[in-house]
Amino acid sequence: MGEMIYCRCPIAATPYYIDEVSLNIYSLEELSYYIQHNVYLLNQDFMSTELCNWIGRELGLKTLMNELLEMLQQGKPLHVFVGRLLTETGYLTNAEIRNLLDVISSFENKSETECRKMRADRLMEKEKYVDAIYEYHNVLDEIKRKSVAPMLQGDIWHNLATAYARLFFFEEAIFCYEKAYLLNHREPSLAGLLYAYKCMRDGNGFEGALRKYNVSCEKSDALLKHLEEVTKSEEICNFDEALVNEYDEEKLRHILSKWKKEYTTVCRS
Repeated sequence: MGEMIYCRCPIAATPYYIDEVSLNIYSLEELSYYIQHNVYLLNQDFMSTELCNWIGRELGLKTLMNELLEMLQQGKPLHVFVGRLLTETGYLTNAEIRNLLDVISSFENKSETECRKMRADRLMEKEKYVDAIYEYHNVLDEIKRKSVAPMLQGDIWHNLATAYARLFFFEEAIFCYEKAYLLNHREPSLAGLLYAYKCMRDGNGFEGALRKYNVSCEKSDALLKHLEEVTKSEEICNFDEALVNEYDEEKLRHILSKWKKEYTTVCRS
């Protein structure tokens, strides 16, 4: 799993398989690690009799198994079930457990569509853009079979567009931002559409969008000014200076290597 975990609890001979991420779990410590790093992917399906029975059968923790099965029978919420698992091992601190349970609680008492959107939003916050894109598409596929408010649909399209834009897939971002604006009529979605055209260096598309959505000259100028400001970070200025004024090959190679590493990291799922 990428790091060594010291296990105080028993180790299973037969692992518990988590289908969503194709992962074998051999101990409660590993299960705690999985929950900590994938809390936004948890849903009610995580509370299963299979997991409870595995804990009793493979780890020999009969008391814990019975407590968890009783929670299932009583219809306890997910955060209570997960809290009992996490407190059994001592792998996480009390503060870490509280933070995780707060996140899980935020998903409860909401529609499945809202929950899935929130999970995708959290993936975005963690810069897991590829995973977020898959989750947003799953939500949108689900929406086709349900009646969902246009505003919520638009917000999902907007966030999907932003995920694409952060991976420099500007053509896909343009499509999604426009879908978002037609549904939610929010200014950020229109601004995102125009920014994506500019980032793609599609002047005709940019001018066409200005006319299509009746964007005033004042608003257009403000958008362009803001875009210029946000694209002139210290690092970009250093790159421009090394490229144009100094042509410092070593400096350019260092900056490009850093950007490549950062991009490779955010592209991982």
